[in-house]
Amino acid sequence: MTQIALENVETFGSGLVHAEGVVIDRDGNAWGGCRSGAVYMVEPDGTTRQVGQLPEKAVPNGVTMDRAGNFVYCDLRNKAVMRMTRDGTVSMVGDRAGDMLLNMPNFCSYDAEGNLYVSNSSSQRGSKVFEEFDNPAPNGTLVRIRPDGRGEIAATGIYFANGTAVDPNEDAVYVLESTRNDCLRIQINKDGTFGKPEVYASGFPALPDGMAFDVERNLYITLPGIPKDGKLSPVNRIIRVDTNGKWETLIHDPDGTKLAFPTNCAFGGPGMQDLFIANLEGNHFNRVRTTFRGHPLYHQR
Repeated sequence: MTQIALENVETFGSGLVHAEGVVIDRDGNAWGGCRSGAVYMVEPDGTTRQVGQLPEKAVPNGVTMDRAGNFVYCDLRNKAVMRMTRDGTVSMVGDRAGDMLLNMPNFCSYDAEGNLYVSNSSSQRGSKVFEEFDNPAPNGTLVRIRPDGRGEIAATGIYFANGTAVDPNEDAVYVLESTRNDCLRIQINKDGTFGKPEVYASGFPALPDGMAFDVERNLYITLPGIPKDGKLSPVNRIIRVDTNGKWETLIHDPDGTKLAFPTNCAFGGPGMQDLFIANLEGNHFNRVRTTFRGHPLYHQR
């Protein structure tokens, strides 16, 4: 694979201040929610417009869409997965799995049956969560929320569970461990039960945050930074992980000329060949035309 030159990375949209997630609808529009609670849509020509305002104090993190094209987001402040319809109505998708509350819902991904897989980064509260970057602990969980709203625990003992992605074969779900710089694979058995989490890829050069599959089952993972002195030092790298778990750099922007703390990515555009990237410390998305084709998500099929 040839690394993509920064000159081929487009700054896409504007005004997207602290948007951690990005999702592409069926019409090719890129959606994201900002820390202010504003929801923006960037049209294919780069025009940005606000399409919603989430309830006061909402903090959207990882985002996706349901089959109807509603905006689904992990709300860090309200500790729940929420849904915003196209007319701006907000309702809850789920906030628990049995007796376990979602303390820090981070990212969510649908499978083909409409089950929603949600990473709960840690059971710790407040500042203790971020102490895990200096002292990693297996306090994270993966939850499955059924279409009827019933939540169940899929896996425990995860080190700061972050980005999630469902295998194109629909036989496994993947979770990034941000404090171990690796990616777990969790088998989904035919009877709906789960296998034990196994390390799929490891040794990443920075903290992994979000990821997306292409149709060949390669993963594209965002690496925003490296923990240092209680903060994250920017790295601004995107890596590609093949089906053997081996990774290589796809995009690297050490000076932050285009990428600004890339946290999540998603495929869309003509032929599903555009890779879109959200930048937590920027005010824009990125769009990159590639030679590979992204795997369509639940709402894109």
